[in-house]
Amino acid sequence: MTDPTKTDATMPDADAGAIVAVDLSCSGLSVASASASATLSPVVAPVSVLAGVDGSVLPPGGDRIECSDRVDAVAVRHPERCLPDPVAGAHRDRTEVAGLSVPVTELLAAPVSRALRWAGAESGDGVVLIIPSHWGAARSARMASAARGLGAPTRMVRAALVTAEALPSSAARWAVCVEACESGTTVSLVERTRGELTLIDRTVVHRWDPCRDSVRDDEVSRVLESVAALRRGRREAGTGSTEVLARGRNAERVVDACDQARLLSFVVPELAPVETALRLHEGA
Repeated sequence: MTDPTKTDATMPDADAGAIVAVDLSCSGLSVASASASATLSPVVAPVSVLAGVDGSVLPPGGDRIECSDRVDAVAVRHPERCLPDPVAGAHRDRTEVAGLSVPVTELLAAPVSRALRWAGAESGDGVVLIIPSHWGAARSARMASAARGLGAPTRMVRAALVTAEALPSSAARWAVCVEACESGTTVSLVERTRGELTLIDRTVVHRWDPCRDSVRDDEVSRVLESVAALRRGRREAGTGSTEVLARGRNAERVVDACDQARLLSFVVPELAPVETALRLHEGA
């Protein structure tokens, strides 16, 4: 498995077949292939919940997660019965879904399966997974194993790296990438050198800080504090050209706050990172 904390400008890969890029960061699901790109709802539905919707019978064992056209149709009618962020529990071995103990690998594989199905992937086609930048080795390995279980050659890259290359106007040596998911925000410092991207450091800002007044929403101010701390921790980033690239739930608010702090900042479009991952992989 390649190092997801570093990538070069072409991301070479010897695997045969077409490539599908899948973005699983920011509590979302974006997909890009050679022919099209789209943002899909990330939801998957446990069969036990589907049984309550259409009267179908649970399979033997009762702990299967279904991801199919049938589930997509159910999700449209009953979004509250589905899982809005199936990769959120990647740090666990099993988790409880609708009263069932479900292997987390099945939850991790489901959105990837859905993305491959949407892209019309065939046997032998590979997948590039964009994973949250704060994930460590255990979560990354579990995600890779789940995707490979679908039969697709798999490689991974952290979201901050493709975010740093997602805007054509990005030219600063240092990029501070802000990824906001449902549970919190990851702030990462990325260095661009000689066509290579390196994830230097990262920190997680929780949506609510238990050490502060829980009534007051101060997440954005704490994000800016983390941006400043990462820049201070790397003298060249603190004094040289740096830009803040925000995406996800609170991207607009982060950019507004950066404007007030006189920091160069941009909102990254939802599809830009996954399309960038595909472009880098193909060496375009």
